[in-house]
Amino acid sequence: MFRTDPSLSSSSPSSARSFDLSSFTLDRRRFLGGVAALGAGAVLAACSSGGSGQPLGAVSTLPSALQGGTPKRGGTFTVGMGGSGSAETLYGGNAAVSVDYLRSYSLYNLLFYPATKVTPLQPGLALNATANADSTVWTLELRKDVLWHNGKPFEASDVVYNIQSLWTDPSKNLGAAFLTGLIDLPNVRALDTNTVQIPLTRAVGQLPSLFAYVNFAVLPAGSTPESVAAQPIGTGPFRYVSFTPGRESVFDANRDYWEEGKPYVDRLVVQSGFSDPTAVVNALEAGQINLASSVDPVSARQQATSNRFQVIQSELAANVALISMRVDEGPFADVRVRQAMKLLCNRQALIDGALSGFGTPGNDLISVGSEFFAGDITSEYDPDRAKSLLQQAGADGQAFSLQTFSGGGPWDPAATLFAQQAQAAGVDVQADVTSSDTYFTAAGGVYTGYFRQNFSGPIATSLTASYRLFLSKNAPFQDTHWAQQPGGDKYESLLDQAISASDAGLAAELWKEVQQVQHDEGGYIGWANMPYVDAAANNVRGLSAGSATSFNNYRLCDGWVE
Repeated sequence: MFRTDPSLSSSSPSSARSFDLSSFTLDRRRFLGGVAALGAGAVLAACSSGGSGQPLGAVSTLPSALQGGTPKRGGTFTVGMGGSGSAETLYGGNAAVSVDYLRSYSLYNLLFYPATKVTPLQPGLALNATANADSTVWTLELRKDVLWHNGKPFEASDVVYNIQSLWTDPSKNLGAAFLTGLIDLPNVRALDTNTVQIPLTRAVGQLPSLFAYVNFAVLPAGSTPESVAAQPIGTGPFRYVSFTPGRESVFDANRDYWEEGKPYVDRLVVQSGFSDPTAVVNALEAGQINLASSVDPVSARQQATSNRFQVIQSELAANVALISMRVDEGPFADVRVRQAMKLLCNRQALIDGALSGFGTPGNDLISVGSEFFAGDITSEYDPDRAKSLLQQAGADGQAFSLQTFSGGGPWDPAATLFAQQAQAAGVDVQADVTSSDTYFTAAGGVYTGYFRQNFSGPIATSLTASYRLFLSKNAPFQDTHWAQQPGGDKYESLLDQAISASDAGLAAELWKEVQQVQHDEGGYIGWANMPYVDAAANNVRGLSAGSATSFNNYRLCDGWVE
């Protein structure tokens, strides 16, 4: 049995890609560029510990949830956020930016959901998942009495269709790379109306976690991107009314929703034409909107004492600010040079300087908060040892060019500060700033550059997903080319063992070893972990912040207007 939160098995679930390189780079570009345009508001906030709401080295204390009370029915949620113009979509398989995520989570459901702190998985349309002894066959038990927006019943045949025809097709789903090469597609079948059997081509101990990703929104059997564009039908808490890309989306409450009594509001309006963080805050203060999924850290800090609106932050900082080093060739092929760069990084100083003091030091690892994540591994700041390693590698006196991009936000300042830290230790690092239009293209060195600013969000809920996408031999998105280095087969073998492990104890041991190697020898400098921060009008109740996306995976069905 793949563990989910048992308290939610019969009630509510809580609360980036494909082999098409252009799709993924656009996804990451939109996120990084969006953070820059909106003042990094979606992710820059003081990090709290546990459920206490107390920050770790933070500037201010922010709660993780809005006020509660007795839910009331009626009213409208109007959300203000940045969008992507004509590229916005209602098709969950192509959801690539936050406003797409919000619409997808509102119209559709996933099989499983990330929790408030990413794990454990919480049930969505699937109540649980059971594997055979070696995790080569998985069986999903689905919810009963769930209706599509057109009144037809949701059944196992719908899930079979999604797996076989939508989720594993890179032309129809940005998350297809999660599942490529894992599922024995012709033999996926419905055992009855509420049970799906998924045979695999290899053992995968965390398969259900791969389905807890926004692109795997469940659609009715027979759906296509074209049919969704004409009339989206889901099982989610809101029904489609209208959609104008780059401007406004309107949805009405689904009063047949399977979570009894929800949603509480009658209507959801998404205004996606904002491009400036000040405009979002002004609209919230003026009462033009009552929810904002991104506010800049200065506004959040000021609001902590002004009480003009409510601000909440996720309990877990799961977004990682990275510097990527290519390990298979170039100046960082020598592990000693990579280790030196990690030791040159004063993480807290970068957070103070580039993030205005918001965030916590990273540990050079991705997939924060996922099952088996090695949070006990820590990274050091030791410029003297760094210089010694560079001397041993014959790289002392060598110049290094750190690529970053212009456009605001923390990325350019962080690269400049890192270069200053290195130069203060006698190491020549220069920040190479290019335009965002060039940075995320082949000409700009995306997935081929040697030393680059980067970012990793919480990919689904598992290390399996993240490492298959970025760090395995056949990963479609090679930030560091980890498995392509000489001797990479031994790392690939260790990773395969970890992915295949069925026993939780063995999986924990293997994943710890994978991450220890990645921390010690890998090509990521993860210098900061950053949570989400959201804002709401003072009369909004019931919503909480989440670690996977804003407003606890955009579970707006949980909130109401007082």
